Amino acid sequence: MPDNRPSLANMIEARERIRAKAVDLLERRHAAGIEELSGPDATRFRAMVSDLSDLDEDIETRREDDRRGTVPERYANLGKLENRSVSSAGRLSPLGHTDEQLRRAFDQINRGETAVLETRAPADVTGLVPPELFPVPIFPRHEGRLLERLPGHAIDVPALEYIEVVSTTGTAAVVPPGQPKPELVMPADQKTATARKIAAHVGITWESYSGDFPAFVTAVQTELMRCITDAENQQLYGGAGEASGEVNGLLSSPNILTFTATGYGPNSEHWTDLLGAISTLRSGPALASPDLFLLHPHTWAALRAEQDQYGRFYVAADPSRDQVEQAWGIDVLQSVQFTPGVGVLLDTTIYGRVVVRESLVTRIGYAGTDFTQNVVRLLSEERITQTIERPQAICKITGLPTAAPTATETKSSGRK
Repeated sequence: MPDNRPSLANMIEARERIRAKAVDLLERRHAAGIEELSGPDATRFRAMVSDLSDLDEDIETRREDDRRGTVPERYANLGKLENRSVSSAGRLSPLGHTDEQLRRAFDQINRGETAVLETRAPADVTGLVPPELFPVPIFPRHEGRLLERLPGHAIDVPALEYIEVVSTTGTAAVVPPGQPKPELVMPADQKTATARKIAAHVGITWESYSGDFPAFVTAVQTELMRCITDAENQQLYGGAGEASGEVNGLLSSPNILTFTATGYGPNSEHWTDLLGAISTLRSGPALASPDLFLLHPHTWAALRAEQDQYGRFYVAADPSRDQVEQAWGIDVLQSVQFTPGVGVLLDTTIYGRVVVRESLVTRIGYAGTDFTQNVVRLLSEERITQTIERPQAICKITGLPTAAPTATETKSSGRK
């Protein structure tokens, strides 16, 4: 349907026009020696203030709509392949609630109602990635969210069953007329992915929450959700799986491919090892083409610092100018939740998907003696798991560096 609403520029222009009229009214009455408006002037001024408030709200709503409909540039070509579109699990469990949403929810609690803050994209919406939230600097900055780089599926039941096929025996062949055809056998293994809850809560004073320290409250809300995503990163990466009551992590399946890095050549560089791991995936049963590389920051720093015998960095001829957040054209995602010395290459289009039972929600209320101590408690939680449908689309690389370099020695051998 066509959008018949006035444009954002028109709304801003109308707001400025009304504001100018209100200022003009006050200035003219002040020049006439009138210090307090009354009668028609007061009615007119109140109407202009009301119109300004409505326009401010409409403008902010329009800007929020525009932001939600825009895919950030860094995700526009996720995977670096033309046939891969953005469809991340992050849209099923996005981050962020406004102060006004939280206050309204708290008012519901005080009235005895149930207040739940949840932002969940409809199942038929694709390509939406939640906006990044920037915390107030009093808290440490957190990392990128692995969930936003993986495909997702929303469920309305506690668990999801799926089939894992790890091998195919037999081959197709040329067959003479009337002769039996070769049989292919694909043993199917039935698996279960049970949604697991990731949660945390925090208490803040009513004085801070009610308006004394709004920046601090914003930081607390952001920090709470980011701590949830830290645990989320760890579970999606290394969760022990069903038997341990955890998420099925990328490394939980015994059928993933493995590659041992040895440090190739006289310089003990690992970039040739990475090519070997990429080839292992491409020639494996899944014929996977990796589009995401997961590394601990120390390991990635050590790889980026590797140089040839002429002192040139392998990652880029000029790392101060060139983009160095890729390895052989594959996007690198860093997190301290990943294991140092271990790299994980995966093809996000075929390995499986993140399963979201309950998107990230924030609830507001009291616990224990919170009410008498003037403490408002924020609780955030989500229920997710992961299906590893093609484990051979994942390759675990061991033997990579575990520590970031403290100094880089310039190689001089071989120079003329």
